[in-house]
Amino acid sequence: MIYYIFLFVISFIILGVSARWIVDSLTFFAQIFKWREFVLVYFVLVIMATVPNLVIGVFSTIKNVPELFLGDVLGNSLITLTFITGLAAIVSKNLRAESRVVQQSSFFLVFSAILPLLLIMDGELSRGDGIVLLMLFFLYSGWLFSKRRLFDHVYEEKEKIKHPFMLLFKNTGCILLGIPFLILAGHWIVQSSIFFAEYFDFSIAVFGLLAVAIGTSLPEMFFIVTAAKKQNDWLALGGIVGDGIVLPTLGLGLIATISPIKFFSFSEFAPLFIFLIIAIFLFLFFIKTGKKITQKEGVILIVVYGMFLVFEIISLIK
Repeated sequence: MIYYIFLFVISFIILGVSARWIVDSLTFFAQIFKWREFVLVYFVLVIMATVPNLVIGVFSTIKNVPELFLGDVLGNSLITLTFITGLAAIVSKNLRAESRVVQQSSFFLVFSAILPLLLIMDGELSRGDGIVLLMLFFLYSGWLFSKRRLFDHVYEEKEKIKHPFMLLFKNTGCILLGIPFLILAGHWIVQSSIFFAEYFDFSIAVFGLLAVAIGTSLPEMFFIVTAAKKQNDWLALGGIVGDGIVLPTLGLGLIATISPIKFFSFSEFAPLFIFLIIAIFLFLFFIKTGKKITQKEGVILIVVYGMFLVFEIISLIK
């Protein structure tokens, strides 16, 4: 038991550190090759939002427990809309949502959060469903890149890079090392999740909704809260919207296309469906009224996630 607790915790630490290595190295390459800020931010979000989860998704499929990944993705959507958004609003004091792109993207976010739940009502996420989710991702990406003139700045650090060749070697090494560590951590998370679900005799999908989703959301949470703390509200909200769209569409779509996800009952996801509807309504209401999310509204969103956790834990005890 202690061994699996240690394995579960250390796996998320490795997952977070490996993702950070890859993101930091990509930021270095962005400066060297003068990538556009828009391109950098978008692809950093794609990596942070999908790669760790996709690794878990692949191993969940291999171990024949794809519902673990489904729970992870759906739980992540709720965490993003409630806890992470609320925390960012509290840190920034007023999370301003004045950007038209962010305002318009919020509708994609809502659809991306609710569509997977609608698709699994028949007890399966088929290859056809996966293709639908991928189409939504590419539709959003195409729309977003059509707005690239709004983000036409080249990424540059204030300090000039010293010893670029040594740093090139170092950052290439970080990416090459980060990938196998991600794979190892993903394998351990799935292994320990299966153990805990069997040991405590509860649904592995619910375990994914709770423990795994919280763990895999940590890298995005760090990115978004750091941006909010620096008063970079556009980047923080862009992270929230990007994370909320990319993972349920690209991440879930890829895994479902490779291997359809079947499970026994939609009932274990019913509480999530209810709380997600509440979270979506509050998120849209807050972001559209006054074009900002205040600290008080942030607290409300965090309370909603707390209520979900309490409800799920009580259900498990019963």
